[in-house]
This record gives sequence, C-alpha cells and structure tokens, in this order.
Amino acid sequence: MPFSKPLRPDSYVQQTLLRYTGSEHAEFKRHVLLTNFSDYIERFRALGNHVHHSQTWEAVHSDDLDCSMVSFGIGSPAAAMVMHCLGYLDQVDAVIMLGLAGGLAEEMQIGDIVLPTASIRDEGASQHYLHSNTPALPNFKVQHVIQQTAVEMGIKARSGIFKTTDYRMWEFDQEFADLMKGQRVVAIDMEISALFSVGYALRKPIGAIMLISDLPLLRTGIKRSESTREILEEFCEKHLDLGVRAVKNLKKEKIFNIGEVLSFEW
Repeated sequence: MPFSKPLRPDSYVQQTLLRYTGSEHAEFKRHVLLTNFSDYIERFRALGNHVHHSQTWEAVHSDDLDCSMVSFGIGSPAAAMVMHCLGYLDQVDAVIMLGLAGGLAEEMQIGDIVLPTASIRDEGASQHYLHSNTPALPNFKVQHVIQQTAVEMGIKARSGIFKTTDYRMWEFDQEFADLMKGQRVVAIDMEISALFSVGYALRKPIGAIMLISDLPLLRTGIKRSESTREILEEFCEKHLDLGVRAVKNLKKEKIFNIGEVLSFEW
C-alpha cells in the first residue's frame, strides 16, 4: 500500500535518523562524535546531562557539551549512511570520528593516536558520492583543531595516509599486504574514506581521531576478541577525552587564529 505523500530528501533523512537512532532530528547538537562501540557511548553518558536513545544505532545527546554521540556499527555502508544523514542537519557544525584502526607502520604501537591526512578508497560506498579519482580527505580546519588539542593534552599523535577497505579478512592475503606497503599507508580501517567522502560531497566538515587497536601485519598482532576488550578498557577514556576536548576547542576555534591566515573550500 503506497504512502499518502512522497518524501523529500530532508524529510527522508529525518525519518531515517528516527528509525535508526530513536532521535528526532532536532535533538542533534552542534557537534557530533561518531563511534563503533558502546563503551564510548557509556563513558560519554557519564560526562553530564544527556538524553540516550537505543535503536539499531545508539545515540546520546548532551546539553552540557552541546554535543551528540552516535554509535553506528561497522563498515563503509553504515558510515556513509550516518554521514549522509548528518549532512542534512543544518545545526550540526562539525563531526569527529573516534574509531579503531590497524597499525601498519613499523614504529606504531597499540594505543597510539593517529590523525588521518587522507584515506585510500578501497570500499564501495564512497563511489556513490565522489568520482573515483577524487581523494578522501578530512576537513583541514577540524583536523587542525584536533591536532592542536592533542598538543595541549600532551598526546603525541601520529599522522599519515589510511587505507579504508571493505575486505575484512585480508590479514592472511600476502598480495594485499604487499600492496599496502607500496602505497605507504600507516593504518587500515573500514569507515574513514566513506565518512570523509560523504562529508566532502555534502559539505559537512569532518575529522577523525583514530586509536591503533592491533598490528595486523604481525601474526601475533592480529586483533582477537579478548584483546579488543583489553584495549578499550585501557585506552577508551583517553581517546574519548581527546574527542570531547577537541569539540570544546571547535566551539572557540578563534583561539587558534586559523581563520585569519587560511581560507577553506568547505
């Protein structure tokens, strides 16, 4: 049976957010933190006055921080969907992804913080938003504020090119591993290039703070269920704290004076 009237793109986004997060579009705050894990949701809830919804995704909206957090699951299709929805919310100024990644550079260690400068698009979702030759980049302004926040907190954050793939069980594919070495990528994940591409296409500023959770090029460094739990227990709080502090600094971005010396496309 057909619906009574057709949906517009903006009303479709509102309906999608309500179905997936249980949240009305007006509940979303000025800044949004994205995550894949409920551990971050629980810690974020403890930070202040909040409203919590749990549907297919989880969402928390904090009046105290003027910030929302959404846990959207795993993979580039879900990442593209959540970023597409946020792209239609006029009240959202910026988005920051707090994700986990596999470290590929030899000097990396579990627990390192990495700020992606770009990501190779080895996934299928971003092709629906950008030409295949267009790189996936974060918003420079957001990423700059994150980097300055890390310096303030005494966190030595690394940076470099990521590879985002929807090839999940690649760890024993030597040809794939050798290709990444030639590409000089520092880490691998499953969402970043989709998030950056959709953010760019819809002109919604986005940055990312990634936590190294495993070292997949080492046979002893491949992620296991018990190691993920240990890593979240040890590093989640620091990771979230950096994201929250970055949001606070984004609100007062003039302290960095970057708008006075640089212009931005979006």
